[in-house]
Amino acid sequence: KLHEQAGAEGKDVYIDPKTGYSVFTEIAHKKRGKCCGSGCRHCPYNHINVKDKANKIQQPAFLYEGPEKSNDEQHLFASIPTIPPNSHIKVLFHSGGKDSFLTIRKLVKEKLQNEQDPFHLILLTTFDSSTRVIAHQEIPIETVLKQAQHLEIPLLAIPLSRCSGETYLSRIQSGLNAIQSRVPDISKLTLVFGDLHLDHIREWREKELGQYPLEYPLWKVSYDDLMDDLEKSKIRVVLSAATKDGVKEGTVFTRNFRNVVEALGMDGFGENGEFHSVAEVWAASRKEALGL
Repeated sequence: KLHEQAGAEGKDVYIDPKTGYSVFTEIAHKKRGKCCGSGCRHCPYNHINVKDKANKIQQPAFLYEGPEKSNDEQHLFASIPTIPPNSHIKVLFHSGGKDSFLTIRKLVKEKLQNEQDPFHLILLTTFDSSTRVIAHQEIPIETVLKQAQHLEIPLLAIPLSRCSGETYLSRIQSGLNAIQSRVPDISKLTLVFGDLHLDHIREWREKELGQYPLEYPLWKVSYDDLMDDLEKSKIRVVLSAATKDGVKEGTVFTRNFRNVVEALGMDGFGENGEFHSVAEVWAASRKEALGL
């Protein structure tokens, strides 16, 4: 609100009441004409010149744009600068956990089997701007960057600030705007989620984000099938957070673990928040992890 007020008054700076520091407004940055590379709070240039983006960005920005070059004939997803105009872009809301990873594998299969829709994939991750950690998952944004780099899939990161006055949905829209500013003339922008079966979450997404096409590739897929696919990938999944007795952070997620937690009356994939996970995709080759 302070930034909006300062902008409405045409000011170059306003005072942050928490720190007492002067903060440049978007107006001031536009007068400069380019990103200074410092990770400023109101940068209108998507932090294009920031070097250590994972630790500095305050606005939505690409932490990873995809590989500069690839000799791999099975490299499926183009880097941001090479996506052609009039493309179909699928944006996967990526938490860094097993469900998001399994969604990536499902999308890879879909792309290989359907040549009529040569879509491009971008990962989108939100994280706390102060701690640089993904909420609930308790995964550092640098870990998700490592995942994206190993899988060679572009990653857009959106920092969320509790004191900014902006809503979650407005920040998501800012992120989608950042994608559209880098990829010319997108023909279709589809939002993809790794939800498994919680109706109330899907209903919320349909209500709040229904202006975009929405996809749920894992919806109501059996846990046995998901477990089979996870094991085929050869990656390692580790619990990054736990909220119930009987499960501990650092435990490896396996078929046996799933059986144990189900015997304790919990959801075998932690869908009710019993635990969260991180997909250590680097434990397998890129081809194995993606199912190529």
